[in-house]
Formats: sequence, structure tokens, C-alpha cells
Amino acid sequence: MRMRIVLAGLALLGGLASAAQTVSVAGEWRGLWTNPEGMVFSASMTLETGKGCKDCAVVGDGAVWGRIVWTLRKAGENPSPELAAKVGKTAVELVKGNLKGDELLELSGYEAEDPQQMKGMDQYRLAISENGKVLGGITLNDGAWTGQFIAMRAQPSKAPAAPSTP
Repeated sequence: MRMRIVLAGLALLGGLASAAQTVSVAGEWRGLWTNPEGMVFSASMTLETGKGCKDCAVVGDGAVWGRIVWTLRKAGENPSPELAAKVGKTAVELVKGNLKGDELLELSGYEAEDPQQMKGMDQYRLAISENGKVLGGITLNDGAWTGQFIAMRAQPSKAPAAPSTP
């Protein structure tokens, strides 16, 4: 399972390009975070950009802030019973940072709503695809820069087809 996740992440990262772009990172994202211990979290992330962030390190057009809702999907290779019981639980991380040029997004967690104490806050260095639909890269993961995060723009829900009339 871990190998499949890593391969899927590598395939998605393969689509990242470093060409100049003018794509915004604002919006809804869905992704996965993994680490070498085999933990897997799914993520639902909302990012905003621009001058509206009063708490961002860089206040201006490059400022980015948002919220990540994490859900523990796998507790690792040999989890403790306490950690294994947290599978399916959620935590929220508030993030802020900035764009470095058009192709690198740096974010840092600054507040966590994590009553289960399973995810906490992290730091992120994420490349942005040329078309702006994928971002991915590494996370600090308690100091080793071994966490991996990959996300794609959330696709709008399709409305159910109207029933045909005879």
C-alpha cells in the first residue's frame, strides 16, 4: 500500500513543471501526506492569497494562508494501539506563507486544532505545476524533511443529470 502511494505521488510530481506561470494557488485542494513510518493522512485544503492576511510573514500579493483538514487514514507500519484507534479522526492546521516566484509555495503551520494529538503543525515546500492543478513536495516532519505532500485542485461536484421526460 505504501509503495502504491509513493508511486502515485511520484507520478503526480512528474507532471510538475518549473516554467513561468501566472496560476493562483487560491482555492480548494485535495491531497495525501505520507512519511517514512507509513503514516498516511488525507487532506482537504483551502488556500487564499493576496493582501488580506494580517498574520502572514509577507503581507502583499505573495501572501498565502489557509486551512488544512487532516484525516488519519493509516497509522503506520507498527502503530501503538492508541495511534491505531485514531484512524478516521480529523485535525485542523492553519497555515500561512508565501509564493517564491511562480513555482514554489512555502507554508508553515501556525495553529492546530488537534485534540487527538496526531498531526500537529508542519512546514511545507511545495512545487506548483505549470497548469496550477497540482502541487507537491516535502514537509519538515519533525525536523527531517521526510514528509511528502501531494495535492490536486478539488474538482467541482457534478449535478445529477435531470431525469429525461418521455
